Amino acid sequence: MTIRPDRNIAAPDTGLTPLTVGFVPLTDCASLVAAREKGFAAAEGIDLLLDRQLTWAAVRDKVAFGHHDAAHLLAGLPIALSLGVGEMRVPMIVPMALGTGGNAITLSAPLFRQMGLVDQPTSSAGRIAAAAALARLIAERRELGLQPLRLAAVYPFSSHYYELRYWLASGGIDPDQDVDIVIVSPPRMVEQMRIGAIDGFCVGEPWNQLAISEGIGCIVATKADIWPLWPEKVLAMREDRWQEKPAAMAALVRALVKAAAWAQDPANRQELAGLLAAPQYIGVDAALLEANLADRPHLVPGMEGTAIAGYHLFHSQQATVPFVEHAAWLHAQMRRWGQAAEPASQTELARIYRPDLYAEALGIELPAAPAGGFGPAFGGPLFNPSEPDAYVESFEIRRSPVKARASAAT
Repeated sequence: MTIRPDRNIAAPDTGLTPLTVGFVPLTDCASLVAAREKGFAAAEGIDLLLDRQLTWAAVRDKVAFGHHDAAHLLAGLPIALSLGVGEMRVPMIVPMALGTGGNAITLSAPLFRQMGLVDQPTSSAGRIAAAAALARLIAERRELGLQPLRLAAVYPFSSHYYELRYWLASGGIDPDQDVDIVIVSPPRMVEQMRIGAIDGFCVGEPWNQLAISEGIGCIVATKADIWPLWPEKVLAMREDRWQEKPAAMAALVRALVKAAAWAQDPANRQELAGLLAAPQYIGVDAALLEANLADRPHLVPGMEGTAIAGYHLFHSQQATVPFVEHAAWLHAQMRRWGQAAEPASQTELARIYRPDLYAEALGIELPAAPAGGFGPAFGGPLFNPSEPDAYVESFEIRRSPVKARASAAT
């Protein structure tokens, strides 16, 4: 399907250039909120209009059909849209990233106890070992003839979907044979666990912290345990929207990079939590937000926060740079799980992830790409962007494209 552009949403005459950006209520919309509320956008001549949506499909559609100028988007989604992985094909670009980290895998408290994890391991290695404990429980349930566990991710092209699958497979669990993975929007995760519709989920904060605060869930692994410093959310837009408004879009990038630096500063943590807690943004208790912003999330009900370095990064360690190598890695995950049948060329990916536009907007030299191969925190094959086939084929547990067509089109 080819998508045609639509009109921008009308905005009051402020003397600034109005840009409408869609977002989902998650902690990693922090740079957008700070850019609007702290004046970074206005200082760049932008009237930043933030449009809260509850599902990634809604954000996808609004930016793809041109109702929004840009979007706070899952890092893999612009790649899927641009390459036509699924039902929709829309040329997209990513001129900056919106940070790394912030995700966790949370299992229901009863399931956590059944796994024999009476206390949450405080080490990354201990949290990763929980996958093997879950594999043993799944085997026991199969012998008893019980229904497969139902786990949720937020979208088929999300890092959450890939992280959940990677973590399960690391414990010997086949995500397509041994469990049932469903798609649930972030704000509905806790509700679905509360009523027993799902046994666990992988979602961004603060929804993991909300499950812990209600006593219904326990975190068994975090993004920082699985893939530290890997892409999470990005600023994405239609390619033709940047072409229509290059100066305004570059100004937006500058404003968001400045806002990201402000959000990263510990001195601003309490104020940022208060801004994000507002109902027009995330709408949860600010205390839940402060815990994950401080890199000390609560992992188990009644337990003190656990220090996890890099749990949320908005600006430091090149968290705002849209590296083409990250796009190549994300596409490799699509291939491992059968969403994409063929490799994407470096040229194709470099048209989507645009560190050149990032550098031009900021007036800096092109950031150096991450050196060497990429791998998970707990071992496993390294990903070399120049050898994606070898990476995909190195996994014993993977999925064929034929089986994956339905989920890729969701």
